[in-house]
Amino acid sequence: MKRVCTVCQRVSVDGNLWCQEPDCPAGNMPLIFDYGEWLGDIKVVRLLRVLRTSAIYEAERDKEQVLLKVAHPGCQDQLRREARVLLELAAHQQHPMLPVLLPAYQQMDLKQRPYGKTMFRDEAKYYEVFAHAQGEFLRDLLLKNPQPWYQHAAWMTISLADAIAFLHLRGKVLHLNLTPDVIYVRTDKEGIPRPLLLDLGMLGDPTGIDPAWVRRYGVPAYTPPELIARDGPVGYASDVYGLGLVLYEMLAGHPAFHFTQRKDDDVRRLVVGGVREPLERTDLAEDIHNIVHMAVQRAPEQRFQDVRAFAKMLRTKFGEVPAEKKRSVNRRILAAVLIIALATIILIMLSALLG
Repeated sequence: MKRVCTVCQRVSVDGNLWCQEPDCPAGNMPLIFDYGEWLGDIKVVRLLRVLRTSAIYEAERDKEQVLLKVAHPGCQDQLRREARVLLELAAHQQHPMLPVLLPAYQQMDLKQRPYGKTMFRDEAKYYEVFAHAQGEFLRDLLLKNPQPWYQHAAWMTISLADAIAFLHLRGKVLHLNLTPDVIYVRTDKEGIPRPLLLDLGMLGDPTGIDPAWVRRYGVPAYTPPELIARDGPVGYASDVYGLGLVLYEMLAGHPAFHFTQRKDDDVRRLVVGGVREPLERTDLAEDIHNIVHMAVQRAPEQRFQDVRAFAKMLRTKFGEVPAEKKRSVNRRILAAVLIIALATIILIMLSALLG
C-alpha cells in the first residue's frame, strides 16, 4: 500500500509528501493498492494507471481476470455516475470501444449493483469491475514509440470518435478529458490497434460544469480552452479538440502542450493562449495537416462541429478501420484438449465400475 500524488505522480510509502503544485491533493492523497492486497473478494494483481480521479488495476476475482477501477477520495460520485452511464449504454448496445461492465458483487446482477462499495483500513472505497482485456495504455505505448505508424494513429482516432459519438448521442454526455492515459490499447490478430476508453472523463453537461472540478481533476494540457477560460460554448466541438490533441500527439511524437516539467497553471496559460508545439511531418500531405490543425483550433466554432465530422474527414485520407477478425482456435490444441477430456471421463467411469 502506498499513496500517490495525482498531480505530480510522486509516491509516498508513509503518507508524507510535499508537492510544489498548488492543486496537489497533499494530505488527501489517494491510497494505491499493491500486489496481493484485497478489495472485498477481488485480489489486486498489478497497478496499470493512476488517473486524477481513480486508479485502474489488473485483478482477479474467483480465478477470473478482471480490470478494477477504484475512485479516489472526493471522486466517488463521478465513478457511480460513470457506472450508471455504462449500464444505460450497454442496454442499447455494448460498444466495442467501451469497457464491458461486470457486476460489482458476484451474487448480484449488474442492474442491482453496477458499482461496489467496501471498507479498506477504515476508508470507504467505491469501485467498478470490467471484463479483462490484454493491452497497454496509450501513454505507455507512446513512451516506447512516440510516433506510431500514421495509419494506425488515424484508425485509432476514428475508432475513438465512434465511441465518443456514442457517448454524445446515447449517453447525452461529453467526455471533456480525453488523454492518452485513459485510452487502453489492445492489438488484434492482424496487428491493428484497438482502443478501449477506460474512463468516461468529466461526463459533462454543457449547461452545468463545475469550474472547481475541472481545475482539480482535469488534465490541463488536454482540457478544451473554452472550459478553462470559460469564454466560449462547451459542446460537441470540445470533444473534437480533445480527440484532435491525441491524434496530434501521435503524429508529432510529443504532446501539443508539454506539461511534464510545467506547473498546471503554466500549462493552462499555454492552452488558453493556443501556444502549441509545432506539428512537423513532411511525409504527410498538407491537407492532413489542415485536418489535424482544424480539430485543435482555439475557438470552438473554427473546429469540426462534432467528432463524426472529424472522423469522416480522416476516413477520406486513411480509409475505413478494418473489421476485426476473431482469433481462430488452434485446431490441434482443441483436438488435444478434447482427447484429454474424453480420456479423463473414461478413466472416471472405469474407476466407478471397478470400485
